[in-house]
Amino acid sequence: MKTPRRLPVVLLALLLPASLLLGSCSKDHEPMPAPLYLLDQSWQLIESEGKPVPVPVGGVATSLTLSSVDNLSAGRAWCNQYGGQFMLVPGTSYLTFSGQASTRATCAEQKQETRYLDLLPQVRRYTISHRQLQLFDSERPQPLLVFEGK
Repeated sequence: MKTPRRLPVVLLALLLPASLLLGSCSKDHEPMPAPLYLLDQSWQLIESEGKPVPVPVGGVATSLTLSSVDNLSAGRAWCNQYGGQFMLVPGTSYLTFSGQASTRATCAEQKQETRYLDLLPQVRRYTISHRQLQLFDSERPQPLLVFEGK
């Protein structure tokens, strides 16, 4: 009579670890997109094309904010305010930017700013991990731009 009672316990002991292992498998090794963390917060640029981006001496950090209300992107680059539109497909990592309009002030970092504004429309996907937003194009495995949440 004890055998029938133990059989379900033995099965449970075998099935529980198997279900935990299968439940932790994922198709990709990328973190799930997290629009909740992506939108309506200021992101500070810390890396561009694999190179660190320091804040200019006496300057303002390059930033990006994506609005959940109107799909507008806005921020400050080295010299200028900029903005445009973005498109996000909920539940995926797909993210694109329109060309970004900017004010026309010039500064010593103009070349970096121009490159940054040229990179944004190349973005096709993103990941968020450890409060870092990584923006990728469709070709390279390395991020074009890396931001930190502020």
